[in-house]
Amino acid sequence: MKRLAGFLGAVLLLGCGLGVALADSFDIFEYTPPQGWKKSNLQGGVMLALQTKDSFGSIVLYASVPAGNNPQQNFRGEWKRLVEEGLELSGEPTTEMGPPNGDYQNLAGGIAVSKDGLDYVVLLSTFTGNGRVASILYITTTEQHLELFDRFNSSLKLTKPKATQAPPASAARPPANTRTISTPTTRFNDGWVATIEQGFVRVAKGEVVVLLHYGLPMPENMWVTGNEQERVGYYWNRLVAPRYRVDELKVFKNEICYFCLYFGEGSATEVATGARKHVALYVQFDKGLGYAVQVVAPSFAAFQKEFPNIEAVGKMYGYNKFAVKAADLTGKWTSSTGAAAQYYNSVTGAYAGMNAVSTADSFTFNRDGTYSSAHSGASGFVGSQQFYSQKYQGRATLNSWQMSLTNRFNNKTEVFEAYFEMTASGPILHLIRVDAKGIHYRLVRE
Repeated sequence: MKRLAGFLGAVLLLGCGLGVALADSFDIFEYTPPQGWKKSNLQGGVMLALQTKDSFGSIVLYASVPAGNNPQQNFRGEWKRLVEEGLELSGEPTTEMGPPNGDYQNLAGGIAVSKDGLDYVVLLSTFTGNGRVASILYITTTEQHLELFDRFNSSLKLTKPKATQAPPASAARPPANTRTISTPTTRFNDGWVATIEQGFVRVAKGEVVVLLHYGLPMPENMWVTGNEQERVGYYWNRLVAPRYRVDELKVFKNEICYFCLYFGEGSATEVATGARKHVALYVQFDKGLGYAVQVVAPSFAAFQKEFPNIEAVGKMYGYNKFAVKAADLTGKWTSSTGAAAQYYNSVTGAYAGMNAVSTADSFTFNRDGTYSSAHSGASGFVGSQQFYSQKYQGRATLNSWQMSLTNRFNNKTEVFEAYFEMTASGPILHLIRVDAKGIHYRLVRE
């Protein structure tokens, strides 16, 4: 602890002794990893760590983010984000301005901490330049790491950020997966217009833009322990942060809930243009994936006009809907589902068997307008299940978001609502019986 001031002085000698061969790089950093320290890739950063039975030390390099030209202001913002909020530590850091490192001005600060029976040093070093701020967080429980940190810093070099171009106008971007869908744009009666783009569906009305991101997996540990802040933050960092720098991300806090809401919002600056926006993110989860709805509005008032409550944002995923044309259908489309439940006697606790349901459906659509379909399944307690198998052939006719299939059960014609939902791997064909909404086929091209 006594060497904290000396440690600050050592770390601020950045830029000296850069003749050492550089072994690795991350974002704008080029560095030599300490020998024996384990490297781990983090969301938005890289961590180098060494843990023994007597001590622990870590160096975390964070990706640079857009920022102003004030080193003190940038340091305070990064300290709040990485130390106060990230590590949940309080205390006024001792700071000192360091020499420039290329185009970047260094400012470092640290505190000595006693927590959970451990004494350790936390130091944050920030670099301001080229319209960005980059940060390194150092943590150690032993003074023996201080000289090692000094050697690490002597090998550090900062480079100019890679040139980035403003995303071209949406109309100029070729839509994703349009080779499989004839109509990649839908104009809804309420004024919203949906367009398939690379990685998401864009839905717009006036100056309000909604991006319906395709499903992205969430880290396994978050399924067990992840709270609203962690879950929303994870998707925000992946989907929003690369294009918008938020002033303060405000995450909705649930009370005790069964169907929890995962929602965050804040005023932000668009990185490419510098324009001010109000950005919101709603995430819903299904089968291991998070489906994010991102809203970008010119102001909070414009956002609130379209979305008076959080649930209204979640409903926007219903606009991932595109018309089906005959040319889209040719080929085989399939789906399969299964579910099981085990039963126990409520009096004796003895095992009472398993009830299982499984179905498999396939549709083949031909160029001449004919179709064939096969449906099979089983339901009931294992060992005494009832099985069924049905096959049909006839004509398929499309008419304004509906599909008619002839020669179905008892030779009747059945009418289905028909539309495509776009995903990262291609379209899903939805067929919903008009007179029996419970019959809903979700089919993928084989």
